Amino acid sequence: MITKYEDMAKTGDIRPSRFVSSVAIILYFYLFIGSTIVSIPIFFILFSNKDALFDIVNMTSSMDLFNKYIPPMLNYILTNFTIYFMLFGAFIAVKFIHYRPFKTLITTKPKIQWSRFFIGFFVYGVLLLLGSVIDYFIFPETYSITFDASKFWIALPIILIMTPIQACTEEFVFRGYVIQGFGLKIKNGIILSIISGGLFALPHLANPEIYASAKLGVFSTVCTVLNYFVIGLVLALITIKTNSLEAAMGAHTVNNLICFILISYPDGVLPTNTVFFTSNFEPVSSLISTTIVGVLFYIITAKLIGERRSLLHNNMHSEQSLLEENTSES
Repeated sequence: MITKYEDMAKTGDIRPSRFVSSVAIILYFYLFIGSTIVSIPIFFILFSNKDALFDIVNMTSSMDLFNKYIPPMLNYILTNFTIYFMLFGAFIAVKFIHYRPFKTLITTKPKIQWSRFFIGFFVYGVLLLLGSVIDYFIFPETYSITFDASKFWIALPIILIMTPIQACTEEFVFRGYVIQGFGLKIKNGIILSIISGGLFALPHLANPEIYASAKLGVFSTVCTVLNYFVIGLVLALITIKTNSLEAAMGAHTVNNLICFILISYPDGVLPTNTVFFTSNFEPVSSLISTTIVGVLFYIITAKLIGERRSLLHNNMHSEQSLLEENTSES
């Protein structure tokens, strides 16, 4: 019986050709089908508004065009569809190419442990809110109330439904599939986490905040990219430490909910009608804050869940147990 999270890929077909096919399927649904469908409104904008033809030349990304010509909530819904196609691709890959239960991306247990999800959700959420409170007392002039009841209450149920699916999908792929796939060859949890964090940062390079930070200089841009890397790294570390994905799913979900419901900032990837808005976009301080929150989240969550797994050479215990079993049998 497999008891280690990063070994769960062994429950299915692990031939190299299966991984090549699976990655191709996930990318096909995410980048090709998802992007094709989401690009339909762009063509509508270009053909229905002559000014858009001139705007697109001066804009750094298609997201800028969306933000100018499409209402924020419709923009939010359309952009999320690319992630949902990624989920569909991941489901096909795990279920019909690797021939293993989709649940194996989440846990080694017979059932998903939702208590771990809510531990990750509340610990990360509290730490983020504490960080925001501290930031408010340091830079109170940068915060403003943007609550609009007529828009907020209409958007709220949509965000509460769509955001957890979007956040968990990214965890299934960038934590679950990546850690378990590379875990077949790499037995060092820290290296696995670095790989996961790096791959997680890649698709976020197209986010508007990357382009905004580029205006502040190379160092600011690097800090913004590292922001995503650190988040991915921490979520991978806690996944390996707790031997399951639920805590990372909870943390990612609450992070996105806070961004889409409570506090927004300039050049956010999906602008929605939040309760508060902060004009303070500072990549360096943001990276420092993300790192501190990540370290505290890891320590507190690992203690609450109670796992005591080593990140280094994390297969030593299982190999020793197997050796003892073989010795006793002989």
